[in-house]
Amino acid sequence: MAEANDFTADIRSALGFSSTDKRDPGQLPTLFSSTAIDGVLDRIYSRTIEEKRLLVAQFKEQAAPLKLIVHETAGFSGAARIVADIINDSSPEFGEAQEIILHDHADIAALQLAIKDDSGIVYHCTSPTDPAIRQKTIASYIGITAPQWGVADTATVLQVTKTGQPRSTSLVPSIHIGVLRLENMLADLSELYALLKQNPPDSSYVFISGPSKTADIESQLVHGAHGPKEMHIVVAEV
Repeated sequence: MAEANDFTADIRSALGFSSTDKRDPGQLPTLFSSTAIDGVLDRIYSRTIEEKRLLVAQFKEQAAPLKLIVHETAGFSGAARIVADIINDSSPEFGEAQEIILHDHADIAALQLAIKDDSGIVYHCTSPTDPAIRQKTIASYIGITAPQWGVADTATVLQVTKTGQPRSTSLVPSIHIGVLRLENMLADLSELYALLKQNPPDSSYVFISGPSKTADIESQLVHGAHGPKEMHIVVAEV
């Protein structure tokens, strides 16, 4: 903690502030302006379906170099078919057991994956009352979530941690599939920040832009070092 305090003290000193100075919102009127936030929110809420479809096209373009695979479909039935195809074309990275972990979320339940699948794949739900959820998550090679928002200009999704919707579902399995409603596609981070300011999440959240990647060793890019090696976003118009 002392090191953190020293670090912030250095920043205050460089900016010419003492340790007792408090930032006056009047010094940064644009940043703290509710009018500016209201304008961003108006833009979000007045966006047409066709404009959101154009944002999906931008999202796909930005996603390609990130190795983030984007699918578009209509309805939950279409999303279910795409997810089923991904599952059928995939195999566990470790071992042979085919186990899949699903967020306890209405949109994921609407896919009815376990009901329609008779292949022997085991589906787990992240029910908050299940004491074995940690072990089931570790055993699963695919994690399926419903991100809250998508950001077109950076190909980013926001995954909010909630009861029954832990971060581990998007971080532990080798493959992450996110099912995102078209209506929740945003243009840029300024829109996302405006929504977060309007309704701050009760818990933590993560920004995800494609599968895990690192180039720590000899500057060679490797996927899956610190999280999923493969990621899909299914954008569903529902």
